[in-house]
Amino acid sequence: MKNKTHLPKSIYQTLPALLILLAVYTIVAPAQIAPQSKIETAQADTFDAKFRDGRNLIDKQQWARAAEKFREAIDKYPDHKSADAALYWLAFCYKKQKQLKEADAALDRLLERFPASSWTGDAQVMKMEISSSLERLSDSRDLKANRGINSGLQKGKFPGGAQTSGVRGKETNAGQNMIVADDLGVNGRVPLDRVDEIKIAAFQSLLNADPKRAIETTGAVLKPDSKASETLRQEILRIWRNPRLFDSQAPGSNVDKSTGGKELAALLRETLFKSFQNETNLKIRKEIIYTLASFADAQAIDDLKKLYDAEADREVKKAIINSLGNSANMFYPSYPGVSPKQKAEPDARREQTRKGELNILLEIVRAEQDSELRRLAFSNLRRLPNWSASEQAFDVVNNLYDAESDEEFKLAIIRALIEFKQSRATRKLLDIARNDKSDKLRLEAIYSLRTSRDPEVLKFLEDLIK
Repeated sequence: MKNKTHLPKSIYQTLPALLILLAVYTIVAPAQIAPQSKIETAQADTFDAKFRDGRNLIDKQQWARAAEKFREAIDKYPDHKSADAALYWLAFCYKKQKQLKEADAALDRLLERFPASSWTGDAQVMKMEISSSLERLSDSRDLKANRGINSGLQKGKFPGGAQTSGVRGKETNAGQNMIVADDLGVNGRVPLDRVDEIKIAAFQSLLNADPKRAIETTGAVLKPDSKASETLRQEILRIWRNPRLFDSQAPGSNVDKSTGGKELAALLRETLFKSFQNETNLKIRKEIIYTLASFADAQAIDDLKKLYDAEADREVKKAIINSLGNSANMFYPSYPGVSPKQKAEPDARREQTRKGELNILLEIVRAEQDSELRRLAFSNLRRLPNWSASEQAFDVVNNLYDAESDEEFKLAIIRALIEFKQSRATRKLLDIARNDKSDKLRLEAIYSLRTSRDPEVLKFLEDLIK
């Protein structure tokens, strides 16, 4: 009998590494694995090269250069299979540079051209955040326009229909007044009829003359037996989201300087909370949530947590999760006469609110049984400033990976681990790269280690290649 041939033992020891290298080679060099035309190969290589350059520049926080790379890739190869991902990261880079209109346009392009993309969920969340920021900027810039309604009434411009209402609106070519809506934070345009236009103008004037009576009127308009239209109720709630309304230092403010607007804010909170409990209209309930969140302080965070814990409706819970993150957009007083102490107050409030939002989102990620809500909370968590600096955040993300069964969600968790600038995150990525049962997850972890200079990581990568 002929002797059987046995492969060297070392072959079996290196087989897993060879399989990983084969998978990596399949991704970065598809031309050698699956023959393509020269044109297709050139297109993929050029797009992929620009995309990789863009991601690497993001890692270095060079937002403008990264945006240029993604823009070049999209413009030259708009139908590439990864164009949706490039559009998302382009919007991300614009957002980092405070170019919110450009970011919003990139997200619109993604949602319109790739409605079935796996990036649409993240795009909708970013769009909500951008919408909130744009609204705040608009509110702070258009303060004079809002107050200009008084002079408009005095000059007989209302009711006339030829002038804008001053409520974040502009006149269309047809001369019809429009206002910005943001159901779930996504901008849309809702036409105002003449009656509601006059009522909103009257409300703005009442608010300017007597804020307390304007709050009482808001409560009356939001009562279940109110005959106010849905559009009117929505717009009145949006008007309250101007951060200067309770600022006694704002020019022309009628807020009592002795209380600094605290009494008015407390009264409005109470009114909104009571209205929310009695409201059945889903759109109005969401608007109340966004208005409560616009206070962006510790009390607002506490209110949102109470509402979330007591709520059963999934859509309302989504709105509460999406409302978190206002601390990143808090208003900085820039008008004349503001003292250095007053200018520093938003910084302290911002940090306090950020911590409150972080704790709520971490708790939802940790304990929420509904997977859709848990993932939405995780996506919003990653958008909080400096979220990955928290030791608690790492513990939650680490445990989340171990408990999660969905591979796509685990990919998102691996990408989030890159954001932790601590050795424990590197150890976790290294463990995934070595031991995870999924080749897809192992490959993602290997790629995520690309910026590490840890000696153990470098040795691991070197051993894989040999």
